[in-house]
Amino acid sequence: MFASDSSRPVIGDHSHSTVHTLVSDSAERAPDAIAIAAPRRPPLTYRRLSGHIENTVSTLNTMGIGRNDRVAIVLPNGPEMAVTFLAVASGATCAPLNPNYRFKEFDFFLSDLKVKTLIIQSGIDSPAISVAEKKRISLIELSPLSEAGIFTLIGEENTYPTAPGFAQPEDTALVLHTSGTTARPKIVPLTHSNICTSANNIRQTLELTKNDCCLNIMPLFHIHGLIGAVLSSILAGASVVCSSDFYASKFFEWMKDFRPTWYTAVPTMHQAILARARENYEIVKLCKLRFIRSSSSALPPQIMIELEKTFDAPVIEAYGMTEAAHQIASNPLPPLRRKAGSVGIASGPQIAIMDEKGNFLPKGEKGEIVIRGPNVTKGYENNPEANKKSFTDGWFRTGDQGYFDDENYLMITDRIKEIINRGGEKISPREIDEALLSHPSILHAVTFAVPHPKLGEDVAAAVVLRDNTTATEWEIQKFAASRLADFKVPCRILVLDTIPKGPTGKIQRMGLSEKLGLVPPIDGELNIREKYSAPSTPLEEKLVEIWSEVLGIDQVGVNDNFFQLGGDSIQAGLIISRISEAWKIERIPLAIFLHAPTIEKMANILSQKEFSLPASSLTAIHSGGSKKPIYCVHACDGEILFFMDLARHLGSEQPFYALRAQGLDGKTPTHTRVEDMASHYVKEIETFQPEGPYFLGGAGVGGIIALEMARLFTSEAKKVGLLVLMDTLLPRPFQPGMNSSDFLQSLRWHLRGLASCAKKGEAFKFVREVLKRQYGVITNNVPGIPNYRVLVQVRKAVDKYTPKSFPGRIVLFVPEKRGDFPSDPGIRMDPWRKFATGPFDVHIVPGEHLGIFKEPNVQILAKQLRKHLDKTTVEDAY
Repeated sequence: MFASDSSRPVIGDHSHSTVHTLVSDSAERAPDAIAIAAPRRPPLTYRRLSGHIENTVSTLNTMGIGRNDRVAIVLPNGPEMAVTFLAVASGATCAPLNPNYRFKEFDFFLSDLKVKTLIIQSGIDSPAISVAEKKRISLIELSPLSEAGIFTLIGEENTYPTAPGFAQPEDTALVLHTSGTTARPKIVPLTHSNICTSANNIRQTLELTKNDCCLNIMPLFHIHGLIGAVLSSILAGASVVCSSDFYASKFFEWMKDFRPTWYTAVPTMHQAILARARENYEIVKLCKLRFIRSSSSALPPQIMIELEKTFDAPVIEAYGMTEAAHQIASNPLPPLRRKAGSVGIASGPQIAIMDEKGNFLPKGEKGEIVIRGPNVTKGYENNPEANKKSFTDGWFRTGDQGYFDDENYLMITDRIKEIINRGGEKISPREIDEALLSHPSILHAVTFAVPHPKLGEDVAAAVVLRDNTTATEWEIQKFAASRLADFKVPCRILVLDTIPKGPTGKIQRMGLSEKLGLVPPIDGELNIREKYSAPSTPLEEKLVEIWSEVLGIDQVGVNDNFFQLGGDSIQAGLIISRISEAWKIERIPLAIFLHAPTIEKMANILSQKEFSLPASSLTAIHSGGSKKPIYCVHACDGEILFFMDLARHLGSEQPFYALRAQGLDGKTPTHTRVEDMASHYVKEIETFQPEGPYFLGGAGVGGIIALEMARLFTSEAKKVGLLVLMDTLLPRPFQPGMNSSDFLQSLRWHLRGLASCAKKGEAFKFVREVLKRQYGVITNNVPGIPNYRVLVQVRKAVDKYTPKSFPGRIVLFVPEKRGDFPSDPGIRMDPWRKFATGPFDVHIVPGEHLGIFKEPNVQILAKQLRKHLDKTTVEDAY
């Protein structure tokens, strides 16, 4: 067996220490030294910190809180959070929670942890208060005073606890949950011995002394900030600056004000800091750092090199996790060698590599990283099944895959559960990250698994480009293909403004495909199965035949998802036409694909004698997310399926609702006036969202309807935050005889899709059918445009409408090309200026007409729209 131990000598044994004794020892050595600092606050000395902790423990005792009683803390990041952690842990058990949680999350965590009381900051509303009241958990209000970290506590006096006073080494100091990205979050209890040992390991690794100052930008509900920044600094008698939160724009101001000697962060924070380093060159040069620390997520070697070059300081990458009270391994400080791509040498617990059967592996062989030592938790709470899987002969299985090189440096190859299994090929997402980051235009990259109907999983990646650079998905794929085997090249590459992160700032690969909308649309519903499911009824067999021919896929299972198979609104229209022809059904709305994205579900609907979809025009494309929703109006044909990619690229936090035209069911009448359409849509939105501000949008003629809706909201004294016109032209008098350029361009767009279908004959049939008809004389549906009658009525209504000016904010998106209209987009946008009497922005998007909603053009559309939505949201907040 090869097991690596820390090569550093032990400086004092802290396995029998407590948080209280660590603070007391530092206060005794240097009582007037600064312990806690914060922007625009007088600093806190060690003497004051020690005294305040003792007073707080005494106060908690009068409120009935003693040793091992659990105290939940829901506070903003800052000095009060840091000191509350130290004080509560000194006499009870600290359970810090993310203050950004919502009601359901607080409901789960407060119940799961069985907390006795909750500490909240006075004057700050939180759903945690309602949960505590519901569960009869006592409340303690914290009020900050002038000194950084000093506060008063107000709560009801209670029976004196059975175990008052200061905690002992084997008492539980801290309880945290695992991330829960793949299963129910597990409770990790950590004793004083665990966390004090880990803090000492970090102090030794970083050679921290009383002369050091740490700038903490990590959240203090996470092990990294609590132990890696705060407790390690306190143990060393050093000072720690507690920021209110992480703001890259404020980071350099804090550097200038406090002159820290180091800071610790996750890679995404380092990248945000690097992005602003050039404009703060003088501060970087003036405020010299002794080192920079990175942990909690893999640091790409390119970022490490750029950090060291920019700050002229060594970057120390470490490896940690909650179950180890943070640090496991770390690269050493100079003059010892630090290796890019490695998490360094054992820096605390013993580390070994183990196979699935529990056998230890020699150097160079890849397996699961296992650890044991005084900083490692004894086990998950009330979870014998998880403990059985996670512990083997006293060794904790980390779930990370790696190996030791010849110099005993630990190399982590992947998180075992994050390895992509593409048809049996095991692919490392970190390897692909590093290849993509070599591209000169790519600033951030994260690779992740996306479900695939035949392979089980395929490779996808999300990237953020550097400022003033461009790169298309195809260009990036070609670049990746020059560095990776073909099966490793991502099948999808999303170019985003930002990549979604977890609450601690880490990018979480698990679940990223859902967050980015790479699974189907309505509320993340996904019915992709790894195994092919054959049809079991004649109806399913016929649907399989139709889907297979239209999509050009040999084998379609009844549980394969239409959108995951690459289906779009053009192909949806063709499938609807084929179904209508086969079963003589006249009215099947395209929205059936939103409610029944699989053959099994579609067959279930079609098998009903009288089937119908919800009559409401308002339809959720993506109902999740914390931002204000945007409501987008249909184009000419009344349908909304083409909004799918736009909704996905706007991100998981942006709710997206679309409005379908009335009359698509063949039962309700189609509105013949824009005013009636707008009134109908406004009423449906107000039922769902009674008060503004409202974000409205429309595609093509839908923009005209959205304009009238905005005017209606304004007439009701309700605020419209933003009106988005996507390829919307001002109405022109109708010319009979197929002369509508809007219609002709829509026809061309559908023909392009039809031409790519397996049955070319349908395209020619479609052309013949359309050319036989006059614009206003329609008797039947047309293959490829099942809602042809609605299309004509909507077009006529818009042509008859006389638009009026709107004083609110308007954003106009103009396609680069547009059929029979002037080639200069400026000529197409100018007429709008007299109607936009308020703020007016214009963006040109590559593509033609509705092509701006297709890949890759829709990414550019989404990027610009997201900026306006975020900007308007911020402005509305002030």
